[in-house]
Amino acid sequence: MKNERPVLILGLGNTILTDDGVGVYAARKAREILRSTASTAETAGIDVKEAELAGFGLLDLLDGYTHAVIVDALHSPDHRPGEIIPLSVDSFTTATHLTAGHEIDLPTALRLGKKMGQEVPEEVAIIGVRIADDLTLSEKCTPEVEAAIEPAALLALEKARAMRDRTG
Repeated sequence: MKNERPVLILGLGNTILTDDGVGVYAARKAREILRSTASTAETAGIDVKEAELAGFGLLDLLDGYTHAVIVDALHSPDHRPGEIIPLSVDSFTTATHLTAGHEIDLPTALRLGKKMGQEVPEEVAIIGVRIADDLTLSEKCTPEVEAAIEPAALLALEKARAMRDRTG
């Protein structure tokens, strides 16, 4: 059966905390690339959203999508700032103690959403961008992370198109 639902590209982050906004900026770049694409075959079946929230708040954005690509900032001392790291939901550990709805990790949020009867994506790809600074108040990313915005957007579009083409 053909999947008629679009694939979601979701950029996450806080755009006033330097590099933390990289996911939002990558989503904006992906949207810009889609709008400049002449071929409707390239743009059809892909939605782009951005959000400055986490945890249970993500469930409302993901509800109704069967496939999603999430772009977000990544704290990883093993990688250099600006490095783009493809991940899966299985790459993350799940929370064992829930203290606040915004602190719930993605795997736990998806699992709980499914248990609550929400339609959550069956496939989620994550694009992490290693950041240098998410403590300084600034609406600009550090140069290394700024340079990663377009490549992260292009990778998100590539993954979204692959999901769309595989399921549609």
